Formats: sequence, structure tokens, C-alpha cells
Amino acid sequence: MSDNELSNAVTQALLELYQRHGIPMVSQPMVGVGENAYGQVLRVSWPTIADAATVVVKMAPRNEARRSHMHVVDYYAREVFMYQEVFPVFRALSPDRNTFTVAPALQANDLKAPDEFLIFEDLSESGFRPNSRSIMPTYDIVVCSLKALAELHACSFILQQTDPLQFKQLVEFVEKDNLFTPDIEEVTIEFGKAQLRRARNILNESDGDQVAAVQEVLQLCEKQLKSLALYCVDGKAQAPHAVICHGDFWNNNILYRHEPNSDQPVEAKLIDFQMSRYAPPVLDIVHYLFACTEKRLRDEHFPAFMDAYYNTLDQKLKSCHLSLEDIYPRSVFNRQLQLYGVYGLIMGAFSLPFFISNANEVIDIDTVSEAIQSISTSSEEPKYKELIEEYEILNARTLPIFKRRITGIVEDLIKYNMTEPLFKLDSEPSAKVL
Repeated sequence: MSDNELSNAVTQALLELYQRHGIPMVSQPMVGVGENAYGQVLRVSWPTIADAATVVVKMAPRNEARRSHMHVVDYYAREVFMYQEVFPVFRALSPDRNTFTVAPALQANDLKAPDEFLIFEDLSESGFRPNSRSIMPTYDIVVCSLKALAELHACSFILQQTDPLQFKQLVEFVEKDNLFTPDIEEVTIEFGKAQLRRARNILNESDGDQVAAVQEVLQLCEKQLKSLALYCVDGKAQAPHAVICHGDFWNNNILYRHEPNSDQPVEAKLIDFQMSRYAPPVLDIVHYLFACTEKRLRDEHFPAFMDAYYNTLDQKLKSCHLSLEDIYPRSVFNRQLQLYGVYGLIMGAFSLPFFISNANEVIDIDTVSEAIQSISTSSEEPKYKELIEEYEILNARTLPIFKRRITGIVEDLIKYNMTEPLFKLDSEPSAKVL
């Protein structure tokens, strides 16, 4: 199937949805190579019908090795659950349905493997567009993003108070993380370790007076990567101060509406809920801030970013006659930043090599998945290391960028007192950080 070709299942679903038989239908890719590991994203239009709104179609990959390695079945089921079960409940939290407005409408879906698909309203029809991955987020973009995120998180806090049983039922489906699990593939963990190790090895004395401290943090994170990841995504450990998180909150999963004839973003929408999880709210925040923004921007505005998020939470809860300070005190929020800020480094290690690469620098996911599948489950760790070295992503152009960005993350972990879990787990591997 070509990059702009709809599957038979999607074509049939669109015909049933709109009854436009015999009318030309055009589909075009919305993202480039390497932009979406979990399938094809296409915009579908009917050019001969003047008032026909376009729609967005997401189709699962068909390559068997990729489907297995990327847990495609679980991810598509998770996203459909969010749209069909969670979001309707969130929208019903207030009579005017204004409590939850940050996700597009899901118009149709099918989870029959290997032809899973989702059909969404096209938010570009309402003026929403992505921030290019090659352009670093500005202050206004970050604030817009965090306000939308706060709206998503607020709904969990509201539902916990107004209908705890229903909240518990929703959480049961997303409680088990579908990215970081006890049986996560060793090659995935080894990839993250390799990036942390590479960052540590390319640092030298000329990189500033914090080099030794930065290297220590990188080494501890590498040593305990899997344990740290599992610790971070354990929502039950932070209940009732845990929510249904986005789970994959980064630049490409946020769309913005701007002021007319202006670059000023005024509203954000969130997409791609395939990794939504029950976890501390700050996981989404540190994932986005550390993996998607430059240290200089954080140095200038970190407190303002935290205020934008927390104040929006406060406003949303007040609209439902609830007190945020009673439900999620600022002291708890600040403490969670210290306890889970390390998640930003974890996600930086896994994602920065992809985020900073151009389309022609990204390795074909099908090829890598097939190579992983070819390694026996009983293979020794060096086999995985050899595979990761063979498919190295970073190059002469991207390595300096990676070094700057990952070092900036670690320096901020130190600056904002977020390294405690690293040292706690290192000294007492079986101990709880809290």
C-alpha cells in the first residue's frame, strides 16, 4: 500500500459514514517519513463537493514485526477507549460541556487487526495547525500547550470528586502502562541506555564546571533506567494525586489556533492518545518541557510555565465549585516535580535522537523492527548493543544538538532538585522513593 492509499476498510467506512458513492475522494499524507511510528496519517477530501469538510484518518501499520515491536494492537485499543469511554465522561462534567474541549471528535473506528483505523474531524478546518518539529516552541506556544494539558488533567480531578466509582472504572483500563512494563523488550531499554552513555562519554572538562555532576546523573539514570521508568509510571503510588495523563505529550501531538494574521497562538488541541496512562500529572509536563524545549527558554520562564499550568487547573476546578488547594495542593505539585522530573530525562534519552533528526536521517521502522524480531528472545545483551550500534541515528549534524539538549535536561534536574530518585534507588534498589 502506498503512503497516500486508503485501506479497503477505511474506504468502506467513509462510504458508509458519508454516503458519497461515485464521488472522487482524495487522500494525502499529513506527516513525513519517521513522523509517526504507529501508522499512516492521511487527510481525506472530496474536492468536487464545495462544502465537504476534510477528515483525518489514522491507519495501523501492517508490517508484522513492526506491529509486534510497537504494540500496535494495545495502542489503538487504548486510543479508542479514550475517545469512546473517557472523553464523553469528561465532556459531561459540566452542563455547557466546556470543561473538556481539547480533543477532536472521533467519527468512526475499527479495531479489527491488522486493519485498525480511526477517523477524526480535521482540526485544520477550525484553524488548528501543528508547530513544525524543526521550530523550537516559543513561550506562547508552551503556555498554550500547558493550559490545554491542565484542562485534560483537571477532568480527572473533577471526576474523582464527583463520581469516584466511575473514575475508578476508567482508570482500570489505563492503569497498566503500555510503554514501560516489567516485560518491556530489552532492546528498548538498551537503546535508552546507549543514548545516556553516549551523552556521558562525549562530555569533557571544557563543557563547564558541572560536568562531573552531569555525568553522575547520566550514569545513575543509565544504570537504573528500567526501574526508574517503572517507578515514574506507577500512578497508584501517587493516588489520589494521579490523573489520566496524555502519555505522549510532545510537539507533534499538539495543534494550535492562532490570532488572525498573527503568529500568536491562542488555543491548543491535543491528539494521539495511544499511550494515555494513569500517572502523576507532572509526567506529561516534564516530558514536554525537557524533551521539546531549549534550556534557555526554561531558564527564563520555568516558574511562569508552572503557574500557567497550575492556575488553569485551579480555574477549571473552580468552574465545578471545587478547591484545587484541597484536592491537589501546590505543595504536592511541587514535590511531584522533584520526585518525577527525572522522567523528562528518560523520555529525552528515548526521543531526542528522533526529534532532532530530519526525515532522511530516520531509519526505516519496518527494517529495524524486522532486525529486532530476528534476534532470539534468548539472545545475550551484546546482540542488542550490536543492533543499536548498527542502526545508530545520531550523526555529525545531530550529535552536538543532542549533547546540548540532553546536558540541558540534566542541568535542570540538578537546578530544580529533581535528582533524588536517582540517588535513592541507587543506594536502596528495593526501597520506595517516597
